[in-house]
Amino acid sequence: MKLIKTTLAALLAASLLGCAASPTTEMVKDVSITAATCCNSYSEFSWIPMTDDSVDFAIDEYSQVGDFPEGKSYFVGFVIPQNVERMSVDLKSWMKTAGVFAPKVLLLDPQFQPVKMIGLDEFEAKPSNIFSLSSYQHRFVMEQSKTPYMVVYSPQEYREGSIQIPHPERLRAEELGLARPMVTDPVIQHQKFGSLEIDLKPLNLRSYRANEVTAATAVVATAPVAAAVSTATPAVKTSNITMLPETEAFYNGQIKAAVEKNEMHKALQLVEEAKRAGSSSAETTFVELIKK
Repeated sequence: MKLIKTTLAALLAASLLGCAASPTTEMVKDVSITAATCCNSYSEFSWIPMTDDSVDFAIDEYSQVGDFPEGKSYFVGFVIPQNVERMSVDLKSWMKTAGVFAPKVLLLDPQFQPVKMIGLDEFEAKPSNIFSLSSYQHRFVMEQSKTPYMVVYSPQEYREGSIQIPHPERLRAEELGLARPMVTDPVIQHQKFGSLEIDLKPLNLRSYRANEVTAATAVVATAPVAAAVSTATPAVKTSNITMLPETEAFYNGQIKAAVEKNEMHKALQLVEEAKRAGSSSAETTFVELIKK
């Protein structure tokens, strides 16, 4: 039984690698970035709240471009929710035929000042298995009071590189104690785009004071009706917040993924969360998806 399972795992891993397993495949890659940077400082970045257990995301031509110490890079920014004090983050960057995004993580303090950098040399290259592709993977902890912001990017030095990973057939032979097969370990090119995932686990929750808008709303709720009418205007202003296009696209993508998985409750939660954050298209996106 172990032999059958191991063989199936090796075959599936080989199929996932596809053409990447062929040493004769030559790929022409362009790691240069000509797009304009989005912001003048880290504080101007768009941030995605880390509210789910797991977030699949892509860094592509629609992602933000930032100017980092090593130069320009496409990136994604995340922020710890207010009710979490410490968060365990497991970051994975998937190795595919087209390549892999070689990540570097920048952790910022509440004033958006760099506190810690996690380089590629701290990531482990995990081999593929029956459930997943090979990946770069690293686990670390973020803290609300020290490092609430995380930026994932890839310097040009990383983008110009590559990684050679063990061929699935060689791994199978080593596990079973067989002779090494005549295969060549595939080389995966680093790219400026890629598919990534973060698995999140809150380690410590925290209580926090409601912001001024919430406090004002609470006061209105306990006031007489006439007073509530006259003071309702400031609370309405919260709906005038304009969401940045990158954040809008992220929420719409998450809503689409939830609907496709028939997770309607999650999709509705995302719609409400996006609307509170200033989205103008989340509800329309949801309605159009359920009409299909």
